Amino acid sequence: MIKKDLTLDKWYRMDNSAVIYPMSITPATQSLFRLTAELKSHIDEELLQAAVINILPRFPSFKVQLRSGFFRYYFDDNEHKPLVFRDNGILHQKINFSQNNHFLFRICYFKRKISADFFHALCDGSGAMEFMKALVFQYLRETGIALLPDEKIKLAEDEPLVEEQEDSFVKHAKKLRISSGAIARLAGTTAVQIRGKKFRGLGYGLIQGNLIAEELAALSKKYKCSVTVLVAANALLSVAETLPQGNHKHDLVVMIPVDLRRFFKSSTLNNFTTVVRCSVNPNRLPLTLRDYCRHIQEQLKAQLDKEGLEEKLSLATVMGLKWYMKIMPLALKSFFIKLGKLLSGETKQTMIVSNLGIATMPDGTEEYLDSFAFNPNVSFKAPKNIGLVSYEGKTTISFTRAIVSTEIERRFFTRLSKEGLSVEIISNLREVSANFMP
Repeated sequence: MIKKDLTLDKWYRMDNSAVIYPMSITPATQSLFRLTAELKSHIDEELLQAAVINILPRFPSFKVQLRSGFFRYYFDDNEHKPLVFRDNGILHQKINFSQNNHFLFRICYFKRKISADFFHALCDGSGAMEFMKALVFQYLRETGIALLPDEKIKLAEDEPLVEEQEDSFVKHAKKLRISSGAIARLAGTTAVQIRGKKFRGLGYGLIQGNLIAEELAALSKKYKCSVTVLVAANALLSVAETLPQGNHKHDLVVMIPVDLRRFFKSSTLNNFTTVVRCSVNPNRLPLTLRDYCRHIQEQLKAQLDKEGLEEKLSLATVMGLKWYMKIMPLALKSFFIKLGKLLSGETKQTMIVSNLGIATMPDGTEEYLDSFAFNPNVSFKAPKNIGLVSYEGKTTISFTRAIVSTEIERRFFTRLSKEGLSVEIISNLREVSANFMP
């Protein structure tokens, strides 16, 4: 690994996949996702503050603030002190960058939980998890717990690595001639949209299921698919069961993020993820979990070939490298991005199912750390999304939602329970409030 003193770097060019996120910010929305670590004892605010301050030099790409130039947004070195807040219970509340000392992540705590909200321009789930693991480990150290570190963790005292800050999209992109066919394949067709009464005011709903990872893996083996496919299939089947009977014009579509680090050599902590689009026509496929699993597994496997992933990777990069995109003023780019979203009344996805996999920590940490949880972002066009993460034999499946109804979640977890799985349900009870839009 190449090491370098990175303290002299004063600004950072955003990776090409991240530039759209600042342009998409509106007064009501911001592309956020959350990671939560639940410990076995209550959090000490001062020690958590010390842990954040101590690990930040190890992650220089997180020690930034957002700036806007004439042509594009960029990251500038942030010399302020990162802050820690008591969690107010409002899931995915926008980060007020000014009140947050201009950092693009926000650290909160409540009782035994440490939560970190990340602005998606900063990183993807894999990069955020590396930061979160380091934060939890350093916090335990600050409490006086003696833990032996290993290669599973990035230590506060280690030097940052140059390759962790690279734009891996640009590094691995191939020269690609943009065709309408390639763009259409990436965008996809109109999908079934989940509808319902929307919450008014701040905050989204959360229903979380804690499962035994071994049981979930055994069930996925029974249906001859991966855990990710099993969850995606169960989710789409649960949506299909809530649809009115009759012919449906559009497909149910699940977007499954894929960590490109699995296929291309990269140590970046920036965004390096693409999505695979899997669809099911509720008219043509029987309403059985086995059929949904088989259909989605076949599509996912077919799209995880290197040639297809290279096309997705290159398409995500090439538009940012075009000369006409480089010379277009930032204000104009932002206008067209927001206008396109405003004018598009249809959605290309029914739901996102994002699996961060198994979070690994140094031996001994399990005595003090209970679990991790992952809450992806949602929107009014895709108001329910699912995040998964596993740790020490426990898999946490989290539904984040912008609508009141919990019927899809009820069907989803009931089906798993009927399959013999032990399921513990946790909710923030956002649906109890009468504060929603008609």
